Amino acid sequence: MLIDYQNIHLTARDLFAPPGTDARDTLVDPLAFAERLVEVRAERQQLPEQKNARLQAVKIYRGVPSNQREPQLYSANQRQAANWSRDPRVEITSRTLRYPANWGESWCQERPREKGIDVLVALDLVDLAQQGTYDVVILASHDTDMEPAIERALYRGRSKVETGGWQGGRRLKPGRRNVWHTALDGADFVKVRDRRNYW
Repeated sequence: MLIDYQNIHLTARDLFAPPGTDARDTLVDPLAFAERLVEVRAERQQLPEQKNARLQAVKIYRGVPSNQREPQLYSANQRQAANWSRDPRVEITSRTLRYPANWGESWCQERPREKGIDVLVALDLVDLAQQGTYDVVILASHDTDMEPAIERALYRGRSKVETGGWQGGRRLKPGRRNVWHTALDGADFVKVRDRRNYW
């Protein structure tokens, strides 16, 4: 499973948390999310061989704060990564956030942004589908920028490609292809939250 972490995390906050809730209070445990999604998928699949599917790998993609610009947030991010990657199935791919030129000025309202993460997710999705190492590759994201990559993975891939995310979130629709989608609900969000204090 490939998880566009910031997208999955913030979509869950927007859907299920009270307005104004701080993002750090709605963290999602990516491995718990992946395991729950596979469970829900198995409950809804009609094919017996799909009901017995097992989670083999979780690839997490996320931005990382700059150690120089936001050392406290950087340290929290590193503690999260260390905790999440204790399971050998988990692999984290990250890129340093891009900061606005006027970052640090009291009047600057612009936040740092992820740059290149969606490209990395898209490339790995297509590569994994083409390699055929896994029977099924699931992309967990609500980012419509991923739709061309899903189309390419479906067209050229040897693995089955599916999507996953949250009930009420935008469902990805790659062209005219019908792609299985597994959606978790608010009760699932409660189950897969990461409640550890990293700060």
